[in-house]
Amino acid sequence: MSLPWLRENWLQLVSEHGSGKLSHAHCVPWQPDLGAEAFIREWLKLLLCTQPQRKACGVCKSCLLHKAGNHPDYYEVGSIDGKGISVDQIRELTGKLQQTPNQAGVKVVWLRDAERMSVTAANALLKTLEEPTQATYFVVSPERTSRLLPTLRSRMQLHRFNVPSEQQVEQWLAQQLKRVLSAKEHELCKRYHQRPLALLGWLQSDNAPVDQLQQLSAALLGDATWPAVDKASCQGWLSATEQLLGELVRVQQNLGSDHLQLAGEQLRLQRWLTEKNYKVTDLNHWLKSCYGMRRKLAEQSGLNGPLLLQEIWMRLH
Repeated sequence: MSLPWLRENWLQLVSEHGSGKLSHAHCVPWQPDLGAEAFIREWLKLLLCTQPQRKACGVCKSCLLHKAGNHPDYYEVGSIDGKGISVDQIRELTGKLQQTPNQAGVKVVWLRDAERMSVTAANALLKTLEEPTQATYFVVSPERTSRLLPTLRSRMQLHRFNVPSEQQVEQWLAQQLKRVLSAKEHELCKRYHQRPLALLGWLQSDNAPVDQLQQLSAALLGDATWPAVDKASCQGWLSATEQLLGELVRVQQNLGSDHLQLAGEQLRLQRWLTEKNYKVTDLNHWLKSCYGMRRKLAEQSGLNGPLLLQEIWMRLH
């Protein structure tokens, strides 16, 4: 599938790889609705390929081994059953990286769910990134880079994906669906242009999601009651809360409507912020509380997520 908004990111990688200037460690935010998974998987293929051009050749021995899922120089580490990544997992990985590449090429690591590393695991990885083994590449994909240790982030090249405009997404969706978009679908593009792959899935299944961000905004402004949250829905409402706080930061900074998901509520949200006398520092503090809650839920079982989330909502009242 063509993802035109990622073309610039890809061409930069290809150029750096071809000139031998590619860094050994890379941090790629996990943004599946923008195509992060497809992008990373193509990148891993390129790194492992022994005769690449602008992409992996797909026919060399290394490519065939990777396609079969048994490439001896490819390592993938991530969270197991939603638990944190332990120091033992990282130590096992670094031990394997000491070995000489089996295919006389490079060793490639994909570290998924990187924000779920324990502090000791992150420090163990830091040591490896500071003294990398020869011909080894790391692709680290946290949900949010801010959740990684600053010392860890500083040892990696940070990549940011371009977000397509509303018009780009409309054109792309029309090409993928091979038809003209309806008025309702144009409205969805305006609202969710930063999530093109999710949009495509919704339109293909004719199943647009419940707009949790809009519901939280309505509750904040007094147009509706705050949602009932249970364990199953907690993560979704937590994500929507993070989106709402991020939106309020953008509103407080007087960014244009093109940068807002709730552009139709911009004036009301501005008045609400003024009445409450909330500053950007207050909003960022609550946003960090959300990140901390997400981390605790990932690392500790038995926590009452709905209660923790409702406590955050109470601060906004």
